[in-house]
Amino acid sequence: MADGVYDEWGKRYCRSCLTFGHVNEATVLYRQDRPLPAAIHRLVPAFPPTEEQVRAGSYVKERVVPGGRGFVHAVCGAGKTEMLYEGILHALNQGFRVCLAIPRKDVVRELAERLAPIFPDTTVKALYQGSHDDAGAHLLVSTVHQLINYHQEFDLIVVDEADAFPYRGDAFLHALVRKAMKPDAALIEMSATPEDKQRKGAYFLPARFHRRPLDVPVVEYVDGLSQAIRDGSVPRAVSAWLQDGGRPRKAILFVPDVAYGLRLAAALEGSGHRVTNVSSRESAGPLRIRAFREGRFDLIVSTTLLERGVTFRGTDVAVFSAEHEIFTKNVLVQIAGRVGRHPEAPTGDIRFFAETGSLAILRAIRSIEAANAAARRRGLLDDAL
Repeated sequence: MADGVYDEWGKRYCRSCLTFGHVNEATVLYRQDRPLPAAIHRLVPAFPPTEEQVRAGSYVKERVVPGGRGFVHAVCGAGKTEMLYEGILHALNQGFRVCLAIPRKDVVRELAERLAPIFPDTTVKALYQGSHDDAGAHLLVSTVHQLINYHQEFDLIVVDEADAFPYRGDAFLHALVRKAMKPDAALIEMSATPEDKQRKGAYFLPARFHRRPLDVPVVEYVDGLSQAIRDGSVPRAVSAWLQDGGRPRKAILFVPDVAYGLRLAAALEGSGHRVTNVSSRESAGPLRIRAFREGRFDLIVSTTLLERGVTFRGTDVAVFSAEHEIFTKNVLVQIAGRVGRHPEAPTGDIRFFAETGSLAILRAIRSIEAANAAARRRGLLDDAL
């Protein structure tokens, strides 16, 4: 607990833990012994892995040893989760308790449901705010925050999106991961946009599993864009892009903040578009995302909430006011990665609407082009050279 931080009873307390309740130096914490039920685990993948996924999987498996460390750097849509399967199976059949730690709870739910049939003899549980059933879990999918409930319990922890908010740069969340690991536990981290220090020793996969190149964003400059949105109008360039060959375009429209998104959604709705919007403030977000998936809306306006961890088939992407400071290089790369992920819709349009240029825009485009170049050099793409 931090020195000099005292509560009303004169006891030092943990300010970082307040989300989970008041804990001071006089609080008695109890631990429960949770033995795992014995099982022989099987792997039943939905699709056979690609050669590169097998190589990445071997990299992961080799690091599932006492004290093992690894980092998987794979572009958006490369199939990072599939690369974990053999390593997880190996760990489970060693009697290890395994945790996949992910920043966002909506991704936790989806991933746990996806993994259950792939590991049919394994007890897979999801842990997030509002769901605390981890009884008998061999494989736990959890938000990073919920690791506060564990002390030296896991033999293997995988941290997905290790560069993402809120995990990146948060010493408290990093401490929760270390606390949840056994002293000799293995740790694997993953991301499509790692920090420079994370790239050292990482396994790099620069291509998607369907062997098509990453789509490169197109920057379109629109004078007075943000003012037009504030005034409730849709600029001509935006309207032209939204009419894809005369048909309504299916797209995610990323905006810098909630107020901007509300104004854009209202302007588009007033222009006759079928549009909805989501943000971290919207409790109805999951229902609106489902409605978008089911085709009840053509457009979904989003803050950076949807920048990671989601796949929509046949969907394009636009970023509004792409020069805004919230759109860092990594955020723009992740947003671009929402396009072309499905093998039956492997390409799409990525449009950055901006009033001025930015270094982040330039670096994001260069990063995507560099990944495509690396994939071509390794013979991982089927496009015409």
